[in-house]
Amino acid sequence: MKAVRDIMTKTVQTVHYDTSVGHLEDIFAAQNISGAPLVDDQDKIVGIVTKSDISRFDSTGDDPFFVKVHSIASPKVATVQPATSIADAGQKMLDEHVHHLVVIEGEAIVGILSAFDFVKLAVTQSREN
Repeated sequence: MKAVRDIMTKTVQTVHYDTSVGHLEDIFAAQNISGAPLVDDQDKIVGIVTKSDISRFDSTGDDPFFVKVHSIASPKVATVQPATSIADAGQKMLDEHVHHLVVIEGEAIVGILSAFDFVKLAVTQSREN
């Protein structure tokens, strides 16, 4: 049975909670990502921010370089362990209505799992069969 560690993205782009929304948009575009954990000065997870959050913000018309990410991010972060089964991780995403799970060991961020990772897995498995 596959575990989260087998399909997660291991290089995680974190974002400092005091980053501007405008800079966040630049980071997402440059890294081609759709979500990132928010961290404080001690690299402790304090939230998560996604493209959906940015889209909601963009509709306000506010200047993105004068608004901080923490004001648009979700403080609730769904997490899993690397050994969590793919089925359990997928169920957690469904139950919590999220597209990203932050993968942690202890308090350290070791990966991120997105809905896109599940799509890649499905495509790979269908090609193997």
